[in-house]
Amino acid sequence: MPKLVLKISVKQVLQDIRSGIDDEELMKKYSLSNRQVQRLFRKMIAEGFMSPLELANRLCVTKSQVTEAIDLMKRAMDELD
Repeated sequence: MPKLVLKISVKQVLQDIRSGIDDEELMKKYSLSNRQVQRLFRKMIAEGFMSPLELANRLCVTKSQVTEAIDLMKRAMDELD
């Protein structure tokens, strides 16, 4: 059975990534699985369209995001009590 090859614009994907779109939104927009998104990132790095550092930076969690997540957890636990 032949593999289905998807044609995706690297320029558009880079624009989406740099605008802050997350993996889940990329998967929906381009009809990709989690595995395909990871493969796309590896190809983009290997072909020089983005650096490993750029990819790592988009995966970083800020202190305020951690604080917000903890606050949400506390509120959810309080609601359960």
